[in-house]
This record gives sequence, structure tokens and C-alpha cells, in this order.
Amino acid sequence: MRQTVALFVDAYRELNHRRLFWITLVLSGLVVAGFAAIGNDEEGLTVLHWSIPFPFVSTNFIPEADFYKFTFAQLGVGYWLAWIATIIGLVSTASIFPDFVDRGSIDLMLSKPIGRARLFFTKFLTGLMFAGLQVTVFTLASFLVIGLRGGDWEPWLFIAVPLVVVFYSYLFAVQATIGLVTGSVIASVIGVFLFWFVVSLVQTGDGITLAWRITNEITAERKMVRVEKQEGRVMDTSARLVDLRLAADGGDTEATDQLPELELELVEKRARLDTITFELADELETLGLSQSINEWFHIANTCLPKTSETIDLLSRLLEDYAGLMRPAAPADDTVRQFGEMVGRGEFEERFDAELDASHGPFWIIGTSLGFEALVLGFAVWRFRRRDF
Repeated sequence: MRQTVALFVDAYRELNHRRLFWITLVLSGLVVAGFAAIGNDEEGLTVLHWSIPFPFVSTNFIPEADFYKFTFAQLGVGYWLAWIATIIGLVSTASIFPDFVDRGSIDLMLSKPIGRARLFFTKFLTGLMFAGLQVTVFTLASFLVIGLRGGDWEPWLFIAVPLVVVFYSYLFAVQATIGLVTGSVIASVIGVFLFWFVVSLVQTGDGITLAWRITNEITAERKMVRVEKQEGRVMDTSARLVDLRLAADGGDTEATDQLPELELELVEKRARLDTITFELADELETLGLSQSINEWFHIANTCLPKTSETIDLLSRLLEDYAGLMRPAAPADDTVRQFGEMVGRGEFEERFDAELDASHGPFWIIGTSLGFEALVLGFAVWRFRRRDF
């Protein structure tokens, strides 16, 4: 235990000597300072002691506490924690494992009576400690700003600390593995950003193909209803035609005169039924294709870590428990277009229900941590078998 504590102390000292560590802390402080400098009053937006007339953000439209919550959700979570701070963190910690396995450094570590697995996870937790300190400082400062300036103390803001660290751990596990295998800082940085890009594409594809699938399901169901209604019309007309023919055979001249018109009507309705049935077959074929593509995207998404969905989960929790407004998801514009095709109300209801059923919190965090465990397991196996 004493050895592990000593390793963490040494790791902290290593972080303390990294310029990017302090640069990131300074940037976090500047972001929070900018966050504290703005506000709103009865006229509009305020910057320090200057007031800018902007009625739509005045306290008449949005209370001061809600203004700070909105700003934290949109800028703090949506941009700083989810993108900028993460990128800086990955760049800052990229050299941890390449430097660790460098000759001289690793020889010193291996000379100590410490298992290789413990050595690896100590270094890995060092990188997470970097992210955790950054997020904690930023969240604490934002908590104080919202409380002191907005008058609303929201302890639920601190849910950002574990979720952002978990989100960061997905990417850092990949970066650490690449750095361990290649021994290159540049390779680990480029590799993790390419991986992040691919993961984002898969998650976006899962959401878009889900919207496409639901749109096709609604369209196909409506077409089925039309086919059933048209079949009913054909049956009614056929029954009327049978009765009319019986009346005509009985010598009813009026029925005889109506026969051609009703036969033509039956032919038109049958033709319409054939057209709708053909359209339904096309819709069902498209539905099958969309279901297949969405299934493959969902399987791929299940196997990979859910980066943007973890941040979206954080936004949902802050929205539900801290009253913060959730930032829009990247795929919302495309998904909205599918909704316009079949009607927003029914589409959104079914889309949200499907997300709750197949993209719940346990699925997001559980499968992501499962992927991370596999990556770290491979890295530990590689580290233990490698001959330094």
C-alpha cells in the first residue's frame, strides 16, 4: 500500500511539473471568470458593469439563476467539458505511457518489488487524476458562480465530475494502449483522435438510422391502414355489384342501367388497391433495409464506448435534477427532418421511447466500461509480457 501511495505521489509531482496541467487550470479559471463576468438584468445582458440592451435574455424573460444554469449547460458542458478540456487533457497526458516505457524510466520502475499490473494501473489512474482535478476545479467554480451570482445552489452540478471522468477514461484507455504499444506520443494523440472520430460517426449513424427506421415504420403502418381501407371499399363495391346483378337478372331495368357504372367503379378501386399494395411492398422493403442497417449500427455502437451519449446523459441528469437546459444533440437537425416527413408528434414520441428502451443509462455506461475493460486488459497483458 505504501508503495502504491508513493507511486501516486510521484505521479502527482509529474503532473505538477507539466506545463499543460497548469495551462489547463488557468484556462478553466478564465472560462469561469468569463462565466462570472456575464449576467442579465431588467434591460438585457450585462458584462461586468456594462449593460447591453437585449430583451430576450433580460430577467423579465429568464430569471438570473436560470440564465447561469443555461450558460453552464450550453457552454460549460456542451463545449468546454465535452470538447475543449477533453482535447487539452488528451494532449497533456499523451506522453505518460510513452515516457513510462522509455529506457531508463521503465528500468527504474521494474527494479522495484511492484507488480506490472499495479504499475500500469497506477499510471493510468494518474491520467484520470489529471482529468478529475480539472473537472472538479471547473465544476466547483461554476457551482460558486451560480450560487453567488444566481442565488441558486445546485449540488447536482457535481454529477459532472464522475461522468466526465468516466467519459474521459474511454478515450484515455485507447490512448494509453496505443502509447504503450508504439512508444510514440504522436501516434497516441493521432490514434485516439481518429478513434474518437470513428466512434462519433458510429453514434451519429446509430441515431440517424434509428430515425430513418422509425420513419419507415410509421409510413409502412399508415400504408397498411390505407390498404385495409381500400380492401374494405373493394369488398363493399363487390357486394353491391352482386346485389345489383341479381336485381338485373330479375328484370330490374334501373339495376341494369347502373351495372356498367358500378363495374367501372370496381375496376378503378381494384386498380387503386393494386397501386397501394405495390407501394406498401416498396415501403416494407425499405423498412427491412433500414432495420438491417440500424441493427448493424446499433451493434457497432454497443461494442464501442458511448462518448457523446455519456455527455448527453450528463445533460439529461442536469436537466432533470438541477433545472439546466440540455444542449441540442449533434444529430438533432437530421433527426428533425425525418420527423417532418411523418409528423413531429408521433415521430418524437416513438423516437424518445426507443431511445429510452435501447439507449438507457445502464447500456451507455455499462457497455462503454465493458469496452474499456477489454482495452485495458489487452494493455496489461501486453505490458506484462513485453520484454523491456
